[in-house]
Amino acid sequence: MPGERAEFGLFFQLPQADGQDVPQRYRDTIAQIVHADRIGWDAAWLAEMHFVREFSVLPSPMVAMAAAAAQTEHIRLGTGVALLPLVDPIRAAEDAATVDVISGGRLEYGIGRGAISEHFSGFNVSMGDRAIRFNEALTVIQQAWSDKPVNFEGEHFSYRDVQVVPKPIQRPGPPLRMAANSDESFARAANEGWRVFASPITAFNDELDSRFTMYHGARPHAPATDAGLLLPVHVHESSETARAEARGSLMSYMKVVTDTGMRGWLRRGGDPDELPPLLARNRNASYEEILDSMCAIGDPDEVTRKLSALGARYGVGHFLTWCNAGGVIPHEQVTRSMSLFMQECAPNIRV
Repeated sequence: MPGERAEFGLFFQLPQADGQDVPQRYRDTIAQIVHADRIGWDAAWLAEMHFVREFSVLPSPMVAMAAAAAQTEHIRLGTGVALLPLVDPIRAAEDAATVDVISGGRLEYGIGRGAISEHFSGFNVSMGDRAIRFNEALTVIQQAWSDKPVNFEGEHFSYRDVQVVPKPIQRPGPPLRMAANSDESFARAANEGWRVFASPITAFNDELDSRFTMYHGARPHAPATDAGLLLPVHVHESSETARAEARGSLMSYMKVVTDTGMRGWLRRGGDPDELPPLLARNRNASYEEILDSMCAIGDPDEVTRKLSALGARYGVGHFLTWCNAGGVIPHEQVTRSMSLFMQECAPNIRV
């Protein structure tokens, strides 16, 4: 209902820029999650990525989440997302249940099919099989979290009388949230009753309009917090300073996104002079265009207005805020922005 409190999650992907120290990137990430727990953030979302260091050095979010769980008390810990086509689902179910136990029932299980070709080639998995592998893996994982043994016979996975332990604290399992980057994935999430999140980085605004409208129409009584939006956020008392602090990091990330997308496009035989519309937009966008269409960066009033408007436009109540898109903003600036956001922005954003 209008006036309901919005939820705020941190998003982490951990790109490694040239010269950055990987252990320090992990120390900063854990410290930021601990800081977020102390000042009232609702969730921390960690993305699973593989094999491209400038895109991410975070292949095992469950391991990082276990470390964060041991140092936090309240913040929920989510995969943003777990790439189900790439995993042995029994092991994935064990890992997720273990983190749920360690955290005292704070796991959020964000799931996705994946779209980066290096991920699939590195695991020797065909991208053409990703949909069926996703479906089979999710079925097995949900069976594994139940009190019955896993019995499953599929095209890619087969199990007989496997009793998986431990069981997650949350029953029947940690809540599911699907990364939805297409009409089909939004429809699937709506039909299954799953929470969902999307991003203006991976879709045009008019696409998000139609997809969220469909989702809410299919789930008219679901809370607004079931719908999430992921976008870069950075706050400073000075709008000009906020934009200056975020510029290098954000532009570095957009270059990595487009370079990665180009490699996949060319590997699939695409014409470099005829790019898909989204890839062409991201590749050619200026910093000002990126700020306008994909981010909430500025002073507290600007960020509050931007997120409030996006919440109203899409009907979203959970914001996955990427406070260091590109990973180049210094840790102290990130935590200062986080604190200012919770003090000045979060109390004034309602859904």
